[in-house]
Amino acid sequence: MSTIKKVIEVLASSDKSFEDALQRALNEASTTVQGIKSIYIKDQSCRVRDNKIVEYRITAKISFEVMHRWEPTHAGSAAAAEAPHEPSGSATSPENGGGYSG
Repeated sequence: MSTIKKVIEVLASSDKSFEDALQRALNEASTTVQGIKSIYIKDQSCRVRDNKIVEYRITAKISFEVMHRWEPTHAGSAAAAEAPHEPSGSATSPENGGGYSG
């Protein structure tokens, strides 16, 4: 039986490198997504200040397997529902336009 995959698009940034930005995107996505199979770099850019790169930015697509069966850890328990995860990082901060438009 073949598997179904789902794709999400994420933004991430790093003051070190594109590779670090990608790893940050993957680390953050893996906190709420299981079965990640690949990450595709859709776009990359840099923020520059005083002729120096100060931030590496990526837009990436992360693919993962769709789970066919949901089994809560404690059926009917309110503790099974997790609190929503707030995004972090400068790529989504309001002072940067909520994206890469700066």
